[in-house]
Amino acid sequence: MTASLPQAVMPAQYLALVAIFQWPFCLLLAVDLVWASQVGLTMGGGEIKAGLIGALLALSVAFRRRDRGIAKLFEAIALYLISAAAGSTLMYLAASCAFPLQDVMMERLDRAIGFDWLAWRQALLDQPILSGLLVVAYNSMFPQLVLLVFCFSPTGRSARIGELLLLAGATMVPTALISAIWPTLGPFAVHGVGDVTYLRDLLALRASGPWHFESVVMQGIVTMPSYHTVMAVLLTYAFRRTGLVGYGIATLNLVMLLSIPPIGGHYLVDVLAGGALGLGAIAVQRATRHAMNRNLFGLWCETLFGRSSIWSAVPFKPARISAQTLAVKSGRLHDARDET
Repeated sequence: MTASLPQAVMPAQYLALVAIFQWPFCLLLAVDLVWASQVGLTMGGGEIKAGLIGALLALSVAFRRRDRGIAKLFEAIALYLISAAAGSTLMYLAASCAFPLQDVMMERLDRAIGFDWLAWRQALLDQPILSGLLVVAYNSMFPQLVLLVFCFSPTGRSARIGELLLLAGATMVPTALISAIWPTLGPFAVHGVGDVTYLRDLLALRASGPWHFESVVMQGIVTMPSYHTVMAVLLTYAFRRTGLVGYGIATLNLVMLLSIPPIGGHYLVDVLAGGALGLGAIAVQRATRHAMNRNLFGLWCETLFGRSSIWSAVPFKPARISAQTLAVKSGRLHDARDET
């Protein structure tokens, strides 16, 4: 059916498919636009990002027939830019709710589990080599994303990129909601150390609007939960079963987790919450995929061929059944559908 379409229609059709199958990001952008219009938040520089995303999608269409690996590469970069823009805007909108700050409670929780943030930071920064290693690990998230795209786009594992982007987008929503309900300034602000440039935007959003920010210089303003931790978990999961590369990424992200409190300015509870959110998203995604596979094919296979055949470890060899038996089993299938 696709082959019969005129060549001029193919690019538009492909762009439409991209939009349809990436609807979570489009939905997130729509939520951003509606919410921003209600609270008076505007972003400058959006036309630059929109033009870049459009150019990348156009290149993806142009290379679709010549080299699918390159086409998927351009598409993955475009989708990453879309998710990053939608997510950062959502975090800014969440901060504008200006609920009471919870830094005092976060410090109490850290102490309750035996963690002294200031002592931990000082102990690490007193060792220059270790401190430098932690800084490199903390700033490795974007290089890991680039490695993921370039490693998986030209291969048969390009679905890993879409999986990571979907999980990243899905975790942005609860991250924004938690940060809106439980806002904190972070230990950098409380103790007066570290890079506190993010406070300019955060404190402005906690004051009365309207607000205007330039999208190209937006910063990470969420401390609880730590989205850096979420991405460390998701990136490690994305590189699963990739041999030495996967083990290297897992080790790097383990060091990143150690760097998040002293280098990123997060409470330990922020890290624990981000880890739980990332692992929870993976668990839900895997359970949903497994349930869909069983629900879509399990009842049909069980009805026609029996419960054990389709799920057994041995190769499936369907036995011959009579027409009468097939009619009885088909009737059970219809009855099961009527009950749902």
